Amino acid sequence: MKIVPRKSTSASSSSRSRGGEDLMSFQREMNNLMGSFFNRGELTMPQFESNFYPSVDIKEKDNKYLLDADLPGMNDADVTMDFHNNTLTIKGEKKSESETKDEGYVCVERSYGSFRRDIPFDDEIDQDSIKAELKNGVLHVELSKKEKGNDSHRKIQIKH
Repeated sequence: MKIVPRKSTSASSSSRSRGGEDLMSFQREMNNLMGSFFNRGELTMPQFESNFYPSVDIKEKDNKYLLDADLPGMNDADVTMDFHNNTLTIKGEKKSESETKDEGYVCVERSYGSFRRDIPFDDEIDQDSIKAELKNGVLHVELSKKEKGNDSHRKIQIKH
C-alpha cells in the first residue's frame, strides 16, 4: 500500500477559517450580551480583590529608618504589625460591602483582600522605640537604630 500525501483544497481551508471567524463572532456577541446585562442602571460588573500588595517606601537617616506604606481605605483596626528577628511584619485585611436598593432590584457587592509584608533590616533596631501612625491611608513607621556599643579594646588577664 502506498501512502500519498493529501493536498489541501481551498474548500477545506476556507471552512477552517470560517469556523475560527464564527467562534470569534460568538465570543464578541457573548461579551456584548454580558456587558449590556451588567451595565443596566446602577448595576456594574462586580470587582473582586483577592490579595493586594501595598507599596512601601523606606528612607534611611543617620540613626533611624522611616517607612511609609500605602494602605488606602484602611484604618488602624484593619492593620497589625510586629517586630521579630530584626524583621518588621505588616499585615492587614480589607473588607468592603455596599448595597444599592432601587425600584425593581437590590444589588449587594462584597470585596475582600489581605496582605502581609515582611521587611528585614540590616541594622539592629531598638524595638522599644518603634513608632507607628496611620493617617489618610498612609502608615508612617519610625524605627530607631540601636546604638552600637563602645568597641573599646580591653586586655583580659589570665589567672595563674
